[in-house]
Amino acid sequence: MEPEVESPSGAAPVRSVARAVDVLLALGRGPRRLAEVSEEAVLSKTTAYRILSTLRHKGMVLQDETDGSYRLGPACFHVMSCVVSGHAGFPFDAGRDLESLRDRTQETVTVHVRAGLSRICIQELPSPQTIRYTAGLGASAGIHVGSAGKVLLAYLDRAEREALLSSLELRPMTATTVTDADELRRQLDEVAERGTAFSTGERVAGAVGVSAPVFDGSGAVIAALSVLGPEARITPDRLTDFAQLVRETAERITGRMPPI
Repeated sequence: MEPEVESPSGAAPVRSVARAVDVLLALGRGPRRLAEVSEEAVLSKTTAYRILSTLRHKGMVLQDETDGSYRLGPACFHVMSCVVSGHAGFPFDAGRDLESLRDRTQETVTVHVRAGLSRICIQELPSPQTIRYTAGLGASAGIHVGSAGKVLLAYLDRAEREALLSSLELRPMTATTVTDADELRRQLDEVAERGTAFSTGERVAGAVGVSAPVFDGSGAVIAALSVLGPEARITPDRLTDFAQLVRETAERITGRMPPI
């Protein structure tokens, strides 16, 4: 028997919608055959097939004609595009937290998410100061570049991280971008142990960043929260204070994530 889905707010969820989301989340981990979707979404094959057929009709799912496997479709990328462009609004319940972090640090606050081998800025609150560093809403960079990228890599499952690193071309953006795979692995282990990542001039010379992870309800990293600013203004003492503020803010946001 398929389990009932309970809402954390106590309101009864729409069962068919909850099941469709479970199917999309299963496909978010990669192409799946019907039996695999059925198992991962905890649905009968008949129910899984019916949902997949509906999602195909709406462009949310594609089916490979050669092996019959399913994968996310173009409509999903349209939704992602809306998030990245800011048209969909901020996807986390964190507006006040981000504003507070920006006000307390007086530096730019950003949120990045992983997109394949890149990381993309989906939210940015610029520093109120005249001289400031900004990433740019929708801007992307290699996943290995800067503190945000290191956070998104450090908390991946180790096998997934290694598979991703093996496919990366560690191209430099500045003279200080980490391009040695072993050194990057060492730094990622430190990030996972410490809970924050730091970078200086890896994407833009003279820019300093400190980042912390935001996790979803299942404990998987979904975003990197960062404070960015000019190196001349962010002293070592201020950087230590910023690291604590970023980590505490990321933990508060994580604490409000619904279970998956």
